[in-house]
Amino acid sequence: MMNGNGNSATDNAARPSIDSISASSSKGISPNAGSSTSSSPNVDWLVARVHQLEEKLAKALRINDAQDGPKRHQTTPETAEPGDGFVAKSRYYAHSHWIYGVNILKVEHDLVGQDNINQGELYASLLKCKTIGRKIKKNRLKPLSSTNLGAQIPDRELADVLVENYLRTFEGVFRVVHIPTFRADYAKFWENNHPPNESFVILMQLAMALGAALYDEHFSLRPMVTQWIFEAQMWLMIPPEKKRINMEGIQIQCLLLLAKSTCNVGVDMVWMMAGNLVRNAMFVGLHRDPQYLGDLTIYRAEMRRRLWATVLELNMQFSFEGGGSPLLSTAHYDTLPPANLNDDELTDEKDNGRLNAKGPKVPTQTSILRALLATIPLRMNLINHVNNTRPGDHYEETLRLNSDLTKACRAISEALQSLQAVANSPITQFHVLVTEIFLYRCFHALHQPVIVKYINDARFYFSRQMCLDSAMKISHIWGFPDAWSEDKATATGAMDPDLKRLVTNGTGMFHNVASQAMIIVQIELLHAKAGQPTSLGYLPTVGSANLSARLEATRTWKLERVRSGETNVKGIIFTAACLAHVKALEQGVDCKQRTRMMFQAATEVGQQCFEILKEVAEREGLPRSKWEDETTSLDGSSLGDIPMDWMQDWAWDDTQGISFPQWDPDFDAGDFMEELGFDIGQF
Repeated sequence: MMNGNGNSATDNAARPSIDSISASSSKGISPNAGSSTSSSPNVDWLVARVHQLEEKLAKALRINDAQDGPKRHQTTPETAEPGDGFVAKSRYYAHSHWIYGVNILKVEHDLVGQDNINQGELYASLLKCKTIGRKIKKNRLKPLSSTNLGAQIPDRELADVLVENYLRTFEGVFRVVHIPTFRADYAKFWENNHPPNESFVILMQLAMALGAALYDEHFSLRPMVTQWIFEAQMWLMIPPEKKRINMEGIQIQCLLLLAKSTCNVGVDMVWMMAGNLVRNAMFVGLHRDPQYLGDLTIYRAEMRRRLWATVLELNMQFSFEGGGSPLLSTAHYDTLPPANLNDDELTDEKDNGRLNAKGPKVPTQTSILRALLATIPLRMNLINHVNNTRPGDHYEETLRLNSDLTKACRAISEALQSLQAVANSPITQFHVLVTEIFLYRCFHALHQPVIVKYINDARFYFSRQMCLDSAMKISHIWGFPDAWSEDKATATGAMDPDLKRLVTNGTGMFHNVASQAMIIVQIELLHAKAGQPTSLGYLPTVGSANLSARLEATRTWKLERVRSGETNVKGIIFTAACLAHVKALEQGVDCKQRTRMMFQAATEVGQQCFEILKEVAEREGLPRSKWEDETTSLDGSSLGDIPMDWMQDWAWDDTQGISFPQWDPDFDAGDFMEELGFDIGQF
């Protein structure tokens, strides 16, 4: 028997719980609701059904037959179209980009938008921050010479700390180097009778750059890190480039992408560079399993498998960062997952088909990468679906992917926590938390395009709830609010120390994931304060005080990032404006007073950021004479003569909002996407 969606009743009955929620929700909507051109009877029927379920929900929806009816019936949850991306500063932002959700917060968006460029003290403080920020970033750039690469090496004691920081954290997630070999080469580097290998020096500098992000609270080595990253880029570009497309070159490219993203050196370019990394990896044959490439040793075969798995994961993460697709599918490679072996078990014996591999319940130095690799097909399918521009059963697919993702997250979290608990396990809390960040961020990418377009549509409430649930999970990983309390006793132990330092000093995924989660928290908090219900009333909801505490912690976190050398202050301005918006709603003031409160809060935090940036400039050795005169002369009355592009390299975007064109139901989609499988048993 077929239901209104074209699916059999037995199929619906056999689905997992999340799809069951979708199926039961769809039963409450007329099968003809999405296609009827005469909407009044359907609206009356829908209102009646909603009243049966929950009177408060019907009141909140405020269904108006004459105005809202036709709009509500243009799409159904089963055929909800994807949201539309937008172009800003010649760059296209797709639906999965973390900044996409900002446009829901229109009041805050308009407050810090460029329409208000010549308005008073707020933009005077912003311009001061921008001016000194540019001077700070320029001061970090040092002259480069291809004949002097690797000359900026710190003393042995500091280098040891930086290398160990890298090996303890990043290398446990992204398997790039063979640790015993790397340690041996590192020891040789410090021996005077061994001339340095140039490629190893570049690799070592990138490892130290990543380790420097965890060295201290204020990222004091940031200028040196910037130098190392630019040297690595130059080394890869020096002719003949083909000589550097080998295993060492791929390792350097992997660490270069990680360092650029984590240390905020050309972070906007990493998605494009990741595509180049994939092609270079294919150029050397990493996409083919070693069993097809002749007789290789266990060491060589497993290093190729590990490196390909790392390339896949980097490409996936930077696809989320760039708001684009990975432009790769499982049909493009046949490399097997790396064996469950520790580094010291990779010998020079002939690759024997993994006869010596450990069972999946034994923790090894490859366990984290194997767990992430098991979800690559699912996440590829997910991000391709989110950024799909073709029509089809989009929301049905969204719910299916949500179900698979939920099961994968639970299975992997439980498995890794179990592996971490084993005595002498190489898996640390840092590794588990970073893995969860990589997985739980997918919920935001999956559901964000839906709530951007249907934030007040009760049929898509499930997407709002999933976004909020994942946002709360991410905020917990970030230690909000306890880890960012002014009470040091409360803050100590509330968060993994390595991860706390990384999310304070790092950029890319270590900033954007939490920022996206807090956008969701802001949306739900403002809806709650505005008196708009966020549930049917049967299940407990997250209290406003809980959400407010997390938003206050976000403000503290972003201030700490400015203290560590972050020069982009618009995010914290946005957060301060949102907090003031919440207070205005609590006090019940009118729109003018609300705007005044938001401007005042934003101006105060802008001035606070300027004072912090002055401390950063002094700490990094920037003379006051290079910025003091310019910033002193700025005030609100002088902003009218400033070129309109002064904010371009740090603004949210150049758009005034997102415009959604009408959906064309006659567009021929065809067989656009290949169905990708998911087998958690791989790992």
